[in-house]
Amino acid sequence: MTIAGMTSMAEQLMTRKGFVFADFCELFTEFNHALACQLFNSVLEAVLKQSVSEGKSAYSDQVHLAESGEFNLSLVVVGEGVLNHQTICASEFDMIVVSLSSEPVSIPVYRALLDVNHLFERPEPLVAPVSHRLDPFSPVVFHAYRDIVDLENADTKAPLLIIHSLPRGSVTWVYERESLQPLNLTDNNLQKSRIQLAVRVIGDMGSEEYADTLEALATSDFDHFVRWEAAESVYKLNEQRGIELLQQHLVNDTNQSLAKSARQTLVNLTSGEG
Repeated sequence: MTIAGMTSMAEQLMTRKGFVFADFCELFTEFNHALACQLFNSVLEAVLKQSVSEGKSAYSDQVHLAESGEFNLSLVVVGEGVLNHQTICASEFDMIVVSLSSEPVSIPVYRALLDVNHLFERPEPLVAPVSHRLDPFSPVVFHAYRDIVDLENADTKAPLLIIHSLPRGSVTWVYERESLQPLNLTDNNLQKSRIQLAVRVIGDMGSEEYADTLEALATSDFDHFVRWEAAESVYKLNEQRGIELLQQHLVNDTNQSLAKSARQTLVNLTSGEG
C-alpha cells in the first residue's frame, strides 16, 4: 500500500454514484500494522526522491500526506497535552480517524449543538466531553459542527491517520473549555480571521477617527461575520453612528442572518433606552 495507491482508490470511491464521506472507511478494510508500515515507507521514499531531484535535504515537517477533493489525508500525533488551550473550536470538517497505535487510545469528544444552516446564530453550550475509544487500525467517523475531537488530551501519545473533508461551512464557533459556553464566531480562513481580529482590536482600543474605515468594511462585500464585527466596532467608537449603520444598511442586508441580528440589536437597544 502506498499514499499514491490510497489516493487513487479514494478518487475511485468519489466517482461512485451516491458517494458519501463515510465511504472512505472502505480504504481501511483489513488495514493492519504491516499495511501501515508500507504506507509510511512510501512517504519516506517520496521525501528522499524529492530531496535528490530538487537538491534539498531529506527532511520534511509536513504532516499533510495527500489531497484530492473530499480526500485530505494527514498524519497527526495526539496526546501531547502541552498546549492546554482555554478554548476549543468546532470543526468545519467531517473526519475519519484511524489509530496507528498497537493499543487502544481514548480521546475526549465534545458534542456541539450547531446547525450548519444557522451558523450565525449563537448556539447552545457544548455537551460535556465523553471518552471515545479508538481501536488499532479501525476507522471512526466524526461529523462537522457536531463532534469536537480533543486530540491534545488523548490518554496516550499516539500517531493517527486523519482524512478530512472539504469544509462544510465558512465560519465556526469558539467555546470556553471550562464553562462550555460559546465565546465568538470566527472565520475558517486565516486571512479573514486576521481581519476580524484587527477590526475587534480597533473597536476595543481605537478612537473615532477609525470609524470611517470600519463603516466602509461593514458595508462592503466581505463575509457577513466580518461585516458584523465591523458594525459592532463602529458602535463601540460612536454609538449613534453605529445605530444609524444598523438602521440604514444592515437591517436590509442580503444575508438573512446578519439582517436578523441587526433588527434584533435595534430592538434590544431601543428597549434598553426605554
